[in-house]
Amino acid sequence: MFRFVKSKNSLTLKKFLKKKLKKNQRVFRYNFHKNNDDKDQLMMIWQKKNYFFPPKKFLDSHKIYILMKGKLNIYIFNSKGKLLKIHKLTKDNTVCRLNKNIFHADVAKTPQAIHCEVTNHTFNKRKIIFLKKKYYVKVKKILIA
Repeated sequence: MFRFVKSKNSLTLKKFLKKKLKKNQRVFRYNFHKNNDDKDQLMMIWQKKNYFFPPKKFLDSHKIYILMKGKLNIYIFNSKGKLLKIHKLTKDNTVCRLNKNIFHADVAKTPQAIHCEVTNHTFNKRKIIFLKKKYYVKVKKILIA
């Protein structure tokens, strides 16, 4: 579910961090950019433990993760799904920047993790490649181990 937040509806960070996901909800996202054509995309994302979106890479933008609450692992893969590196975001290590052309996936490792993602491409015109489906089974075992 996506929701665009207008500046007149500004919330304090404290209020943001108190948001709880519903029982059947695994992920929730607030978009701070005006719309999907904005070149700068800023999102705040709540994830439940072990939720993940298939590994992908952006051909046109780097990505910045900023952890707000919980623990979040950023997994780096090669094009065949081989795990290359894990960036573990915690209260002592809150920021990770990924260059473009890197297959990656983020997974919450606490009951709930909250993080910001920043990219500098439009959502509608982004150049994205997902890891081939034949590698998903292997990758899923790594991500939710």
